[in-house]
Amino acid sequence: MDTPMALAGRNQRTNFSMIRQDSAPKKISINPADERITSVVSAKTKIEGNLNFSEGVKIDGVVEGTVNFGSEDGLCILSKGARIEGSLNGPRAFVMGDVEGDINVDGTLVLAPSAVVVGKIRCGKFVVYDGATIAGSIETIKPGEKATSSKPADDRSVVNIKAAGAR
Repeated sequence: MDTPMALAGRNQRTNFSMIRQDSAPKKISINPADERITSVVSAKTKIEGNLNFSEGVKIDGVVEGTVNFGSEDGLCILSKGARIEGSLNGPRAFVMGDVEGDINVDGTLVLAPSAVVVGKIRCGKFVVYDGATIAGSIETIKPGEKATSSKPADDRSVVNIKAAGAR
């Protein structure tokens, strides 16, 4: 019996019932407190300029600029209908909206069915749900390697946001 890859390699139809289903993405449950999400950009907000968050962030609106988050740890959630026109850099991200720019995630990047990414992606691991759109490249990095540059964002229009009580 041929493997699915051998069948596809000969330009024949793949019998998808032969592909293991136990590696399919599971439903994701996110607890904002556990993920260190301490900031929210609301749905009717449009921010022009680069943003730096010390922990996680949830973006429901539009950001025209680079978003750096989670200097120690944290998750960025880009909601469906939200948009980033610039780079997204940090430890972990769950993208349901649009990113027109590069994504650099040290850990896991999840692209939901509604996600649209136009740009280069560098991440430790990634999960792409059926329906997500990517126009660009994906590069995985080795464990412990940083996907993000240590170079700070352009200082002309930077907003630094630090959570209350964070040091």
